[in-house]
This record gives sequence, structure tokens and C-alpha cells, in this order.
Amino acid sequence: MSVMGTAILVLSLLAAAVWAYLNYAGGRGRSLDYRLSAQPPEQAPGAAGRWPTVAVVVPGRNEAAHLPEVLPRLCRQDYPAKRHEVVFVDDASTDATPQITAAMTERIAHLTVVRNDDEPPAGWMGKCWAVSRGVAALKAPGSGPAGSPEWLCFTDADIVWDPRLLRSAVAYALEHDADLLGVTPTLRFGSVGEAVVQLQLVLALGLMLPFEKAMDPDTPWALTGGAFILVRKSHYDAIGGHDAVKGEMVEDLKLGMALKAAGARHRVAIAGDLQECRMYDGWADMWEGLTKNAYAGLNHRWWNAAGVVLAVWLLNVLPPGYALAAAWWGVVAPGWMPLVTLGAALAAVLWQARALNAMRKLMQLPARYAWSMAPGAAVYTAIVVASAWRYHRGGNLWAGRRYGPGGASSS
Repeated sequence: MSVMGTAILVLSLLAAAVWAYLNYAGGRGRSLDYRLSAQPPEQAPGAAGRWPTVAVVVPGRNEAAHLPEVLPRLCRQDYPAKRHEVVFVDDASTDATPQITAAMTERIAHLTVVRNDDEPPAGWMGKCWAVSRGVAALKAPGSGPAGSPEWLCFTDADIVWDPRLLRSAVAYALEHDADLLGVTPTLRFGSVGEAVVQLQLVLALGLMLPFEKAMDPDTPWALTGGAFILVRKSHYDAIGGHDAVKGEMVEDLKLGMALKAAGARHRVAIAGDLQECRMYDGWADMWEGLTKNAYAGLNHRWWNAAGVVLAVWLLNVLPPGYALAAAWWGVVAPGWMPLVTLGAALAAVLWQARALNAMRKLMQLPARYAWSMAPGAAVYTAIVVASAWRYHRGGNLWAGRRYGPGGASSS
């Protein structure tokens, strides 16, 4: 048996073993079991029987295209009157955001708009600084909602809420005695390319951090994303708020980890039809957004990036190639070795599809996307390489700011 044949056999067996483990170990693929109710209760769960006060804080920079739909939905939640407020932080927008939000505040009583023209202080990322300004407005007389809310909810300015979402999420948190709730939205895509690439992110997060692991109090990991983080304000204040994660690019995940480390009881849920978003407006916007986060998610360590790229190619991209090579090997040199290699490679491809199938169901995509592993993974490795290169060659660009080793700067 040639060296090449031996290598393909070993890699096929390795890929099959890894994907078998990822499919069946640790509760992976069970995210659909944690869905928010589309029919939230009229009365709040728990002994108190009342709905707590909630302030929704939304940072946004040049989001004029989304605000006319997003902000009214945030403000018109099916939640008891005077129990919820919305604070939108206009993070130095240069588009029509100020005009749009000014018109909205005239007709929506419980919407507060905070204009933040200050550049982030040294050591702060832009979004963290904007969110902190929004939370500060809750305490400033005359510039924010009256009184201090019992819960804070953080979301992004391009996330579309169903009117039932807040009531359902708060009920879920109260029912499970949680202090911190992360909700995963349903992603919408404008093209096949967007769906194929972003599905890889959903899969990677679901495999590396299954819901059961995130909710286990004995593990340091949390599962919190920018689309929806609901937290008791007392726990948020106890860690110093966003000051605790001020220098983090992936501040949403790090915030959840900091809260959990401080004792917050963490729960995770999926929104289903109650929340959706299109993360990026086209290929160029997606490339810019993902290159901003990819290297940050690997703690800005080149060896982490190199390891991920190598592993993804060997285990995710190449198994179909292993199968083709094994089939050709069996034709030119029949025997049991090429048959074993072919069987292992096909098993790896099938287990890949099984894992991806669970994620495409979560995102409500057609069945054909279960077979998109190889191209999606290959493109994502290019994003990781570009992210690392840009970070060390001037910084990653996002929303008019450049983020590099020296922190955030205007671009």
C-alpha cells in the first residue's frame, strides 16, 4: 500500500470517528428541544405573579435601513404597559439615523434615543462603549426611562422581533429560575452563498458548545449572542456591566461567560419564528463582518487559526475527496483497503450531513443545505486566514472603525 493510500485511509477513519462523536456525544444537535413558546402565558410564572420591568438597550451605527422596521417592533411588544422601555444608542451615525429616530421619539412614548458622538476611550471596543452609554442613560434623570429596571435586554439594531418575543423570553427565564438567558434568532439569507457560509458558523457553535454544556454551571462556557441577551440587572451591575468586557471583539459571548463565572444561572433557547435577522447585506458585507470576528474568536493567536484551518480542511472539506480517491484506488488496485477507505470516507460525509441537517432545520433552510459542508467550510477557512492577515496588517474594518492590536480607531 502506498504512502498516499495509507494517508487517505488514516484520514478517512479519523474524519469518520470525529463526526460520529460529534453527532452522538454530549447532547449535540438537540437545540430544537429548547424553543421559546409562541404562546407565552398571560400571567408571569413564579410566586410573584407579576411581570418584571425590562429595559431593552439597542446600539446602532448607520442602521437607517433597518430602524423603521426594527425600533417600532421593539417598542410595541405584547408586554404589560409601563413594564418595558427601549433605549436606542445612536453610535455617531452619519446616515439618516438621527432624523428617523427623532421622528419616532415624537410618537413612541417609551423610546429613548441616546446620541453617542464620543469615540471609544482607550481599551474600549465601539459596541461595548455604545451599550455602556445606553445603560448609563437609565440612571440619568430626564435622559432615560424612569426608575431602575429589574432586567436588561441587549439586542442589535438589525434584529426583527415578533410582538410576543419579550413576554415569551421573560416567561422562559422566570420559569427556569435563570439570571441570564441567551436566545438564538432564526437567520435569513439573501443568497445561497450567504446561507452556505453562515451555516458553518451555526454548526461550529452548536458542535463546540452544545446547549447542555453552556447551561452546565460547572463549565465556564456561556452561549450568548448579540441578537438577544436577557440578564437580571443586579447580576449585570455586580460584574461592572460592559466594563468587564470592554476590550473584547466578541463581547456578547464574553459577557455571558463573565456573568456565569460570577454565579448567574444561565439558560439558552431558540427563538423560532419569534425573532429573525439577516446578519449581512450581501457578500461584501458578510466578508467584512466575518473577518472582523473570526480571528477574535480564536483569541488573536495565529497558532489557533493555523490549527483550525488545518483541522477544517482535513475533517470538513476533504472527506468527499477521500471517497473519490478511494473509489479510484479500488478500480486500479482492488482489495479490502480501498473498500475500508471508501466506507470510512462515505460515513464521514453522511455524518457531516446529519450534523448540518440539524442546523439547517434550526435556520429553516431547505434540505439540500445539509450537503453544503465542503464548500462552506472551504470558504470559511479563507475568512479565517483573511481575518488574521488583516488584524496584523492594519486591523479589521467594521462600521467605519478599524480594530487591530492597538484597539479601535476611526477609518
